[in-house]
Amino acid sequence: MKVALSVKNNMITEHFGHCDYFLIYKVSDNEILGSYVLKNPPHQKGYLPKFLKDNEVDVVITGGIGKMAVEYLEDLGIKCYMNVVGEAQEVIKTFVKGNLNYKQEPCTESKH
Repeated sequence: MKVALSVKNNMITEHFGHCDYFLIYKVSDNEILGSYVLKNPPHQKGYLPKFLKDNEVDVVITGGIGKMAVEYLEDLGIKCYMNVVGEAQEVIKTFVKGNLNYKQEPCTESKH
């Protein structure tokens, strides 16, 4: 499985679309097999879910994210963990252990 973390300055971004890049982790059997950086393309409304799907991402971990983006991700079969905070390396380790702290509550579009 591929897990994408929205990141800026090694921290999970406050908002999905505003990350500098995605850290992509290859995960299997509760183990990190490898990682790489995927640069966030210029912002276009509704583009990122398809971009991530085209890059074979299965899971997104982010801070705030709008309802429309969550729906697009889910429609493409990508699971979204939102309202996550912390340093990216620690977040992926926590996710792999099955202990990720998140709240499934999209932000309103007007906030961002």
